[in-house]
Amino acid sequence: MPLSNVNLHSFRVARLEVFARDTHARLGEATGFFCRLRGCTFLVTNWHVVAGRHFQTRQALHRSRALPGSLTVHAHVMRTRDTATVPSASTAFRIALLAADGRPRWHEHPLFGADIDVIALDIGAALPLGTEVCPIDLERELASELHLAVMDQAFVTGFPLQASTTPNSLPIYKSGTIASEPAVFDSQPRIYIDGKTKAGMSGSPVMVKRGGAMHGDGRATAVDLRFIGVYSGRDRQEPSEFEAELGIVWPFRECLLPILETYLDQLHRPARPASGG
Repeated sequence: MPLSNVNLHSFRVARLEVFARDTHARLGEATGFFCRLRGCTFLVTNWHVVAGRHFQTRQALHRSRALPGSLTVHAHVMRTRDTATVPSASTAFRIALLAADGRPRWHEHPLFGADIDVIALDIGAALPLGTEVCPIDLERELASELHLAVMDQAFVTGFPLQASTTPNSLPIYKSGTIASEPAVFDSQPRIYIDGKTKAGMSGSPVMVKRGGAMHGDGRATAVDLRFIGVYSGRDRQEPSEFEAELGIVWPFRECLLPILETYLDQLHRPARPASGG
């Protein structure tokens, strides 16, 4: 597969296999993606993927009632010793979802908690030695203004197919239309998109295209994919949302960024000096 011809965004998306915490049985597949902020690299997916529970009802999702204990992350990577600017190899690595004391290793929204179906995992220590992933640069996204409007076309990029039937190891781009006013929220920040997706796409990054215009002199503006949020999947919703074929997108500025900033602030907070006796 000529990786040099692949859209860079495809390398940012990872196929996730979910395994049970007690029996280590395989529970299913989902999607995740890599992003970077302040020099830290994160894997992002949905809360319901790592918790194994419906984020609205808190009921166990798997028919066996088993809950997840680990993820196997299938990703494209760059070798740190190489000079290549795009991934040249694929790998798989395991992430434990629970600490030794049983507490979750993922990070949730500091205000809404699991009511926002988005989590992040710091994966700096989990990557195979000598490798780097290709992340979404959140500082670049934040530095460039993006105007979204109802009826804009969006692309959910994930893994709706089994590995045996997908044409390659790269994500599928499913399109949808922004169906709710993207800058107006009542209780929780969420955007609806109108489009048919499938189990396995939970945790996908959602992108919109910008650029691509043709100038009078025949020059074309390069197409730029911009990150807008995290897809929550149609199969984990209230019946009214599911029947209306509306998928939830959690906007990244309101839903993902507070998770990462809270974690990074705590990580870099100076330790309190020990009190003298």
